[in-house]
Amino acid sequence: MSREKLKFRLYTVLFCVAIFILTVIGLVVLYYKALFPPLLLFMLVYIAAWGFVFAFGVDFFISDGKFSGRKIILLTFGVIILSTTVTHSVWTIVTPRWSFSVSTDKSTYRLGENVQITVSLENIGFITHSFESAISEPVLISIQVVHTTGSTWDVDEVWFGPYPFHSTRTEFVIPSGQSLVRTFIWNQTITNISYLSYRREIEPGEYRIEAVIPSAHHGVMYDPVFSAVARMNISSV
Repeated sequence: MSREKLKFRLYTVLFCVAIFILTVIGLVVLYYKALFPPLLLFMLVYIAAWGFVFAFGVDFFISDGKFSGRKIILLTFGVIILSTTVTHSVWTIVTPRWSFSVSTDKSTYRLGENVQITVSLENIGFITHSFESAISEPVLISIQVVHTTGSTWDVDEVWFGPYPFHSTRTEFVIPSGQSLVRTFIWNQTITNISYLSYRREIEPGEYRIEAVIPSAHHGVMYDPVFSAVARMNISSV
């Protein structure tokens, strides 16, 4: 192989690699909203990099008659499509995907009957993923009685658990297709002091169950990593 042909192939590879990398950087910023500070400087450098690569392509490929303008455009778009496909595939594989749910074993319970609550966090992604909780349990449950007035409704919390919980930042690792499951039994007791001030016992009606996994970065009561809601009824018979 002549030195001229080797140089042509090397420069073609370098041009394609540069287009590939610039496309990946742009997609990473788009997918992950990862804007590198300062934003203005990053945008100027990014645009300048594209300009430099195309200037190189025009100078080497077109001016020397090795590629026509149409061919260099087709080559560029081909590399962009390839880079987009690869980046999107990798992003799909490595991005965490979860299914978080809370449910009860029945939709209606009698007064005084134990309520079984099941909380499940399933990793529906392609690989093992992890998350951090502000507590070691890591699920918190809030049970609220629903008050309905016309077309509006509000709630009063009657039970919160498990209590006491351990405020220890804890990491949980879940393989793909596996689930973290926690089961709670509520015996229809009241633990909320403010509710006790005007109610002494659980009454028939509709109840709302909220399950959360609190964020390790925002504390127990704020901005949970996962949350889900279910409803049930308590009847007098």
